[in-house]
Amino acid sequence: MKKGKFFLPLFLAAVMSLTTIPLQIYAEEDADTEETESVTEHPAAYYDEIQSNTIEGWPQGEPVDADAAIMMDADTGAILYAKNIEKREYPASITKIMTVLLALENGNLSDVVTFSENAVYSIEFGSSHLGLTEGEQLTLEQCLYGIMLASANEISNAVAEHIGGSIEHYVEMMNEKAAELGCTNTHFVNVHGLHDENHYVCAKDMAIIMREALKNEKFREIISTVEYSYPKTNKVDEERYFMNHHKMLYEEGIEYDGCIGGKTGYTDEAGNTLVTAAKRNGQTLITVTLKSPGLYNAYDDTKVLMDYGFASFSDANIDNKMSEDVEITGIEDEQELAKIRQADILEAPFTMVGSTKVTLPSGLSTADLSAKMDFDAGSLTYFYKDQALGSCSFQYTGEWEPLTEAETAEDAAASASETAAETAALTENQDQDTIMAVIKKIPSKAAGGAVYLYEQMDTFIKEHTVAASIAGAVLLLIFVPLLLVALSRHRKYLQLMAQREEEMEARQRLEEEIEQKSAAQVEAELRAREAEERLEEEKRRSSVQDSETEENDYLDEEDEGADKEEHAAEDEYTDEDEYIEVPVDDEEPLDDGEPLDDEEPLDDDESLDDGEPLDDGDPLDDGELPGGPDNEKNNEENIF
Repeated sequence: MKKGKFFLPLFLAAVMSLTTIPLQIYAEEDADTEETESVTEHPAAYYDEIQSNTIEGWPQGEPVDADAAIMMDADTGAILYAKNIEKREYPASITKIMTVLLALENGNLSDVVTFSENAVYSIEFGSSHLGLTEGEQLTLEQCLYGIMLASANEISNAVAEHIGGSIEHYVEMMNEKAAELGCTNTHFVNVHGLHDENHYVCAKDMAIIMREALKNEKFREIISTVEYSYPKTNKVDEERYFMNHHKMLYEEGIEYDGCIGGKTGYTDEAGNTLVTAAKRNGQTLITVTLKSPGLYNAYDDTKVLMDYGFASFSDANIDNKMSEDVEITGIEDEQELAKIRQADILEAPFTMVGSTKVTLPSGLSTADLSAKMDFDAGSLTYFYKDQALGSCSFQYTGEWEPLTEAETAEDAAASASETAAETAALTENQDQDTIMAVIKKIPSKAAGGAVYLYEQMDTFIKEHTVAASIAGAVLLLIFVPLLLVALSRHRKYLQLMAQREEEMEARQRLEEEIEQKSAAQVEAELRAREAEERLEEEKRRSSVQDSETEENDYLDEEDEGADKEEHAAEDEYTDEDEYIEVPVDDEEPLDDGEPLDDEEPLDDDESLDDGEPLDDGDPLDDGELPGGPDNEKNNEENIF
C-alpha cells in the first residue's frame, strides 16, 4: 500500500475532528436566533389596541408586530408606549438579564467558577451553549460575558450553582428579586429561559428588570460589548471568540444610533423576544417586544418604538414642594396632616431631594402635571392623566422639632397682639364717646397729611421744574385718555341702564294690560292687528304694481319717440340724396383687359360653365356699363 493512500484517511479524520470544536462553539448562535427572516405580512397582533394611545393628549404610537410591547424611560420609569404590557408571555433567553443582575449583586467578578456535570449536561440538546466541559474553569466575569453575549445555557447553570449553591435556590432568589422590584406577572423556573409552562413574564415586568440592571455600570459595559474571547483554560488549549447576538449594536442595516445593548431570545413557544436600551441626548429608553413573528420583525418594532420615543418625549426636572394641589395619602391624623400641608418638605422631619426628573410628552409642561405624596410607600409621584411620569422617594420620621426661643417669642408676641386687639375691640364697643372723638380727629389728621404732602410736592417742583413738567405731561397723556374712556363707558352704561328700565316698564305695562283683558279681547286685538297687517301688505303690493305700470308706459313712450325720429331721419336722407356720375373710360375695359383665365375669353354665345374664357377680351360696347344706356338707372344703383 502506498504511503499517500495511508496518510490521506488519517489527514481527513484529523480535519473532521478539529472542525467539531468550532461547531460546538458557535452552535448557540443558530439556536438563539433561529427565526431570522422577517415576516412581511402583519400578524393578527399587529391590529391589537395600543393602550397608551387612548390617553387624552398623548403622542400617538405606531402599531407593531409583537404580541406585547412596551417602552419605558430608564431614568424616570415612565411608561411611554403600552401594548398588552400585563399579558403573560414566555421570555426565552431574555430571562438571563435577571440571572446576570443577581450575579452582579451577589457575586465577586474575580471568583473562579467550576463547571459541574449537571451544569453542562442538564440543558436541552441543540440549545444555546459555548461548549464548556465538565471541570472547566472560568472567572465569574468571563461567565457573565458568555451569558449576555452568546446566551450560553450551561454557563447560566454554572453561575447559579456557584452563587446560589444550587440552581433551584438561585431561581428562588430570582423570584424574590422580581417581587422586590414590583413585578406582578413574572415567575421563573430556570435560569436560562428554556421553555416551561410555569416560566413566564410580562412586558412591563421585563422593562422593570432591565431598568434595574442598567443601574449597574458593569452590566452596561457587558451588554455594549460587540466581541469577546475566552483565553486558554484548564480544559481547552485555545482561545474562543464569540459575538454579541444583539445586532442593533453593529450589523449594517440594523445598527441603531445610540444603542447600548440588550438581549435576544427565541424558543418555538415564545417566538422571538427582544430587550433593548438606547441613549440619545441624555435620555435613556428601554423597549421590550414579546412573541414577535421573526427576529428582524423584532428589530423593526424596536426601531419604530425608539424613533417614536426620542421624537415625542423629553426629560425635565420639577421642584419638590408642598402645595394645596398635592394629594396626600397614608396620613389619618388631621392635625398632623395640617402640619404637613404647611411644612417645607425639604426640611425635617422629611428627607427628600430638591427636584424630581419627569418625562414630558411633547406639547406639555410641568405645570400640566399633578402630584401625589404616598406616606405608606414613601414616594412623591408626578402624574399626567393618571399616567406616572416620574417619582422620588422620601423619608418621614413624624418627629417635629420643638420651637426655638425666637419662634416661641414670635408666637407669644402674636398671641399678645391678638389679645390686645380683642381688648381694644371690646373697649370700642363699650365706649362710643371715645370712638366718636377719634372719628372727629380723623379729618384734621387727614387734612394735615394732605398739607404736608402738598408742601413736599411744591418743594420738589421748585427744585426740579423740568423733570416735574415732563412727569406732569406724561401723567396727563396717560390719565386724560383713561378718564375720557371711563366717562364714555359710564355714559354708555347709563344709557343702557335707562334703556333697560324703559324696556322693563313697557314689559310690565304690557303684562298688566294682558292680565286686565279677557281672552276674547286679546284674541280680537290679535285679529285686528292681523287685518291691519294684511291691509298694509295689499297697499304695498298695489303701490308696486302702479310703479311697474308707470315704468312700462314711460318705456313705450320712449320707443314711440325713437321710431318717429328714425322715420324723420330717413325722409331727410331721401330728399337730400343726389346721384353721382362716375366717368367711364371709352377705351379701357372695366377690368384690366386680361382674360379671367389663361385661356381665351368666352364668345357671346358660350356659357361660363364650358370652362372657356370670355371672347375678345375687348371693352364693353360704347364704353358704357353693362346693360347700355337703357340700364343707366341700374348702373347708378350699383354705384351707390
